[in-house]
Amino acid sequence: MITKIKPVLVLSIICTLVCALLIVTYNLTYVDTSGIITEKLGATLVKLDGDKEFVLITDRQAAGLSDEKHENIVKIVKNKTDNTFLFEVVSNGYEADGIDCVISLDAKGAVKGIEILALQETPGLGTKINDPQFLEKFVGVSSPVTISKNPPEGDNEVQAITGSTRSSRGLGNAVNAALAAYQDLNKEVQA
Repeated sequence: MITKIKPVLVLSIICTLVCALLIVTYNLTYVDTSGIITEKLGATLVKLDGDKEFVLITDRQAAGLSDEKHENIVKIVKNKTDNTFLFEVVSNGYEADGIDCVISLDAKGAVKGIEILALQETPGLGTKINDPQFLEKFVGVSSPVTISKNPPEGDNEVQAITGSTRSSRGLGNAVNAALAAYQDLNKEVQA
């Protein structure tokens, strides 16, 4: 009977030791990127706002954005040179959390530019929201936008891209999230 239990016991001890070593290795090598501006994000910030001094705001409570209303806001970046803000927003399009973008707002709270960081939408359809002509439709918007299937009738209406209405609405929701965050943001927050 001991000869049958011995291999199971030895294998269990080996598995436990390997798991412990993996946990220790993970804890020693883990790098938390939530509090830093990554290279990709930094390049996007420069593309949107130029080569300025950017600071990541990590204290969401002090910034006034700690409630569930702003859960789509992933990162808040302050352009210290111009005293403006950029928001990294993750939004649902056709795919859950399929749109990861950075939205730059000017000093008056109007959209200055949008750059897509990651897009997990349907290739050839949902990915069309990354076309510069479509992104340009949001520039200058300072109040919530509505995405419609028909040609726009109002100032804050944007026509969805045919065949990618859900992706278009997802980008519209991201813009609205950034605009709402800007309205609730403590503009005097120090990073």
